[in-house]
This record gives sequence, C-alpha cells and structure tokens, in this order.
Amino acid sequence: MNIKDLELFIAVAKLGSFTKAAKSLDTRRALVSRRIADLEKQLGAPLFTRTTRVMNLTASGKRYLAQITPLVSQLNHAGDVFKHRHDDVQGKLRIGLQPFVDKLMDKHIAHFVHAYPQVQLEVFIVPGQHQDIKRLNLDCMINAGEVTKGNISKQKLMTFERKMYASSLYLEKSSVIETIDDLHYHSLLGYRDTEGVLEHQWNFQHTNVSANYKIICSDYNSLYHFCLGGAGITLLPQVIAVDAVENQQLINVLPELSAGFTDINILSPKDSAPSPVAKVFVEHLGDIVK
Repeated sequence: MNIKDLELFIAVAKLGSFTKAAKSLDTRRALVSRRIADLEKQLGAPLFTRTTRVMNLTASGKRYLAQITPLVSQLNHAGDVFKHRHDDVQGKLRIGLQPFVDKLMDKHIAHFVHAYPQVQLEVFIVPGQHQDIKRLNLDCMINAGEVTKGNISKQKLMTFERKMYASSLYLEKSSVIETIDDLHYHSLLGYRDTEGVLEHQWNFQHTNVSANYKIICSDYNSLYHFCLGGAGITLLPQVIAVDAVENQQLINVLPELSAGFTDINILSPKDSAPSPVAKVFVEHLGDIVK
C-alpha cells in the first residue's frame, strides 16, 4: 500500500461516498473504488459497510482511520523538507502524447508541473508512432499499444480494457441489443491504428464479430466524440468512457464482453542519455500513476 491509497481511504471515510471522494481529490470514482477494494484485500478486513445510499465505517475501519490519519499528516509534512530539491530541477522538457492519452495523463502532468515549478513543458499531440520521438526531438512519448520497432526503451504506466459503448441517444432510436449477433444490424464505428491497420473484426473472450463500419477513425478521441454524439457503437478504453457512463451519457453495451487489454507506456530513445529533467519526469509519472 502507499500513501495515496491511505489518502483515498481517509477521504471516503470523511465524505461517505466514492463519488464525493473522487471529486474532492480530482480523480475518477472507478479508481477510488478499486483502490479501496485493494486496500481491504491487503488488510484482510472490510473497512466499510456499503448500502445504496451511504457508506459507513466498520469497527475495523474506525480503528484504522484513527491510527493512520496522524501518520499520513506527518508523512505529508515531512515531504516539505525536500521541497528545495524540486526547485533545483529546471529546464525544458518536450513530450509527445498520443490522442486520448492526453485525457488520461492531464491530471498527472499537471501534478508534475506543480511539483517542479522550474520546468518548462512543451507538449505535442502525435499519432503515437515511435518515429515521432526522433522527428520532433522529443525527450519521451506516452502512447498506447505495442512497440516492436526502433531503438526505444519503454516503461509501463497503466493498462486499460476496451469495451463496447453507445450513447443513450443512439440506443433509444435503435433496435434492442441482446446478443453479439444483433450488432450486424447496428451502426459500428471503427479504429485504424497508428500503423494504418484497420480492425476488421472485434475479438472478444470467446467469440468475434466482423465489422462493417459507418465511420473509421485513427484515434480514440474522435471515436469517443462520435459515439457520444449518437453515431453508433464502438470499442473504447474503459478509462476514458467511465465519466460519461457515470453521467449516463454512454452505455456499456453487452458489459460481459471484453475486447482485451492494452498497455500505456512511456517511450524514450535508447541511443541518448535522458536529460535530468526527463529522468525526473519519467520517475515522477511512474510513481503517481501506480
């Protein structure tokens, strides 16, 4: 466990809600729920009793809250001793972000900028190909998917799952979807990856469906907005759809089906040593995203 998990627990305990805690910490409800479940698993005891309206601390949760609250406060204040080290890190940093990855990383990058006020950050939205690192003289790039070519080192930040989504507006005007075969009668929105490869079929755990697309996009941001606008059904990373699902703007179609998992990595050139600023950025991002 880490201090971020303990801070999440304290926020949920005080506010009595995953949603309220997520808003107070400027993060996603799904992340809060998962972290609390992981914490309970590590401790071997439930910390909350959950009802449809409110979450209350268990007896174990109350004791744990009383023990860790002063400790977390002390740890946070102890970090102030090293603040001058952050001020010593200065210079320019050029990073590339694949479309839609910017939506996932915005809060983490903002955290870095706040922590290192002497760093000037220049951000490029790039297709996601590793060649962009050299072409744009980037210190590093954050992208999704496999990297099999080039003299590139990578560090995994997170993993996302793809699932099927459609807007409530689209579903209200369309026929009912009860099985995967029903997708043949619906408007599908497709994805073409950064290498130009089109996903001709959607592969799920134990089945697949051939896709005849109405719209084809080369980035998830466009797919997300077309889907949100009611153009049809598409596969989206769950992490970028979660807010729209909570707001009932998007619906997870056939939620038992998963189109698999993909890693998000920080890519850096192997043939040159990272600058001090780049090294700090990679380490910082790796620490806070975990």
